[in-house]
Amino acid sequence: MNTHSTAPAPNAPARGWPDLADVDLLRTLVETERRRRRLDAAMRAAVAEAERRGLAADTGYGDTVELLTDLLRISTHEARRRIEYAAPQVRSRSRKVWRVLAPAS
Repeated sequence: MNTHSTAPAPNAPARGWPDLADVDLLRTLVETERRRRRLDAAMRAAVAEAERRGLAADTGYGDTVELLTDLLRISTHEARRRIEYAAPQVRSRSRKVWRVLAPAS
């Protein structure tokens, strides 16, 4: 593997991919994933907060799906996926039914 750096990884221009040293490509992969995760976390938090506030109704939309599809120009399916990912439904647990037993005689 070529370990001689030819460019700072985070600022590697797309047109220069073939000229990028292996070490810089590896750094770019890691840095890009780190940034993607940070952006994903920010999007989840923003969507969850919009849902919590009822922002869709306050801004004239029928629901958060409609708000996201219009505002972000994404599909209905993608909007639903983001909402579910941001604020997963609390799964109802089956309730235990406690029976009162008669005392043994």
